[in-house]
Amino acid sequence: MKNYFKKNRILVIVALLGLIASLIPVTARVQAEETNKKYDLILDYASLRSMARQSELSEGDWLDLFASLGISKVALGEASAHDMHESATIPVYAASIKEMKNRHGWDLAYPEQVVQWIGESDDLSDALITAETKDAYEWVLGALKARKDDLICRCFEEADGGYIFIPQQNDGMKGEKVLDLCLGIWPETAELVRSHGMSIVPRTVTVDGMNGRTFAEQFVEVLRECDSPYYINSGDSLLGYDDEAGEEILKSYLRESGIGVGMFEENDQSQNLVWDGIEELLESTGYHAVRVFNEWDYIQFRYAYCGYEGPEEITNSLFRAIAERNCKVVYFKMILEPDNKVGADAEEDEWTYVTDPADYEKLLGDLHTRLSALGYTNETVPAMELDNPSVFVRILEGIGVAALLVMLLDLFFLLDDKWRYGLLLAGVLGVLALAFLKPGSYKLLLSMAGGIMMPSLAGAGLCRVLAEKRRSEAQIGFGKLLGSCVLCGLLTVLVSFGSSILASSALSQLSYMVEIDLYRGVKIMQLVPIALFGLAYLLVYAYEETGAKRAVLENIGERGEKGRVRKFYDYLCRTLDRPMKLKWFVAVVVIAVCCVFVLAVGVYYIYRTGNSMGVSATELRFRNMLENLLIARPRTKEMLIGWPCLLLFIWSLRRHMNYLPLIFGLGMSVGLVSIVNTFLHIRTPFLLSLLRTGWGILFGFVIGVAAVLAAELVYRLIKKLFTGSSHV
Repeated sequence: MKNYFKKNRILVIVALLGLIASLIPVTARVQAEETNKKYDLILDYASLRSMARQSELSEGDWLDLFASLGISKVALGEASAHDMHESATIPVYAASIKEMKNRHGWDLAYPEQVVQWIGESDDLSDALITAETKDAYEWVLGALKARKDDLICRCFEEADGGYIFIPQQNDGMKGEKVLDLCLGIWPETAELVRSHGMSIVPRTVTVDGMNGRTFAEQFVEVLRECDSPYYINSGDSLLGYDDEAGEEILKSYLRESGIGVGMFEENDQSQNLVWDGIEELLESTGYHAVRVFNEWDYIQFRYAYCGYEGPEEITNSLFRAIAERNCKVVYFKMILEPDNKVGADAEEDEWTYVTDPADYEKLLGDLHTRLSALGYTNETVPAMELDNPSVFVRILEGIGVAALLVMLLDLFFLLDDKWRYGLLLAGVLGVLALAFLKPGSYKLLLSMAGGIMMPSLAGAGLCRVLAEKRRSEAQIGFGKLLGSCVLCGLLTVLVSFGSSILASSALSQLSYMVEIDLYRGVKIMQLVPIALFGLAYLLVYAYEETGAKRAVLENIGERGEKGRVRKFYDYLCRTLDRPMKLKWFVAVVVIAVCCVFVLAVGVYYIYRTGNSMGVSATELRFRNMLENLLIARPRTKEMLIGWPCLLLFIWSLRRHMNYLPLIFGLGMSVGLVSIVNTFLHIRTPFLLSLLRTGWGILFGFVIGVAAVLAAELVYRLIKKLFTGSSHV
């Protein structure tokens, strides 16, 4: 390989310049991540209220407890007329005329004027709101008029309350639809929360048709009044998105206040819940967003889960969300008893909660301890700040990747100077064209190409290096062989790690870190280097090392001979016309079966790399043990497959084996691409991925050395028992 690097020294220099340029965005990203090591918990008031009703403590007692455990914010949802009484025991009731007329004796339950309105209504979708106190009546009526443009209603006020009759509106909206309009946070609930030292994160639910400028202005005022550090959307669409004026109100407030837009992670931990226009909204505010981990009900049910006695697995879930997936804000809900009814028939109101304060103290105490060990502080999380790298840096990265591509082609085809530098020039021109004409696609292609090149170079280059060593060193002592395995293995891993820098650098920007954008080329990026390794192995050991290449050249002539393609075709035809011996037929069948097996393994491997596959309780407990011991759990594919197979691949080739190296090499390729995939989880802090990779290399090489020792013992035993060939 010395000759290879000597003739490609210019390409190597260009590739190194590209790699150095890729460190600029990565360094900026690491600095942004390290200065943003904060996390926050928002208490879900609805689940707190339900849990408190089943406990011996009052809501206020529970608020005091959670305040002492480091939670300073409570999420309060705005109430609509329809759900006021159900949500917070507010003395306000609402129903459609159809619902009211179905009640026995309805005409005796209301004042004469109200009965007349109901009786005269010929639209069963008209609605009536009943308030049992004067304060409630005035609050609801004022909120309706403030939030619904051109509200049509009839009012009947009494000394201790009042009635609001809502017919069909001028815009065609039915009266019962108006009951879904969020009116605000009930004052007594807000006062309860504030009296216990908690601040409020208000939430509303948008309803199409009542989500324009007026509604947006009113809710923005609520955000201002509460001084909320986060805006968390909910409902049919983004706040104010019924008209352009409403859209601009939200954008202006977010730009003016600088608060983070809370993006709920999907329940399969893949991306975020989104609404139409969210990408444009975040782009207009400089991607001032924070990822929010919602305790979905399957997380709430993880009490005494996985063989634990208490809420340990809920703590683990919250820790992974914050430390590994950049969900710095947790929407904290109460723990559910595991024997609750779960499934399509489950009713949330019927759920039984864990009401022992000690369980919540353990859950949050363990969480704070584990996060503090990583340098995190419990406080309000600001939106992360990170500038995008310059075009010049991106172009340098692209030119470096182009040089790597030419080096890879040279490993396969042994190109001369004319071809190498001609291809490099073509690559540079292609990089410039894409960078300026297709900037959006450029960074994706740059990441994919960067992620493919160096694992492929590592695999193909190792094949040629070991072929040279087999020719130059026929016999080698085991001590020297073991040292060679470890040294060559580490250099191979280091080369592949370069792709981790290139691939992650291209995506190190806020839109990927908060998972507004999601890179979807990971699976292709993993398959290509594995396939290229297989081709490189067959090229070197099945074509060149066996003498097949020499035989072909003797029949078709050396480079430059006229009619070379025609002669190769004639040679191939003569070969195919020869009768096939039984051993070759068997070999073909075996190869076909192996190909089918490899394809099946590849399909499973690609499926297993996604988020769709569940994890067994045993595997989850093992992962938790590693996380508790090491902070960052090494990837199983690297630790148990990739790096042990890497050392076994080198060992088996140096022992002049013919078949086992290909199997070990495919396992090695899994590790080489996995190390890149680790860093393509852009939401995970770069240094945490680096730590995870380091642990994987350490334990993987320890396991690999043990595997090589065992393989050498078996090899010597077989060689001693069978004095025949050592070709395995």
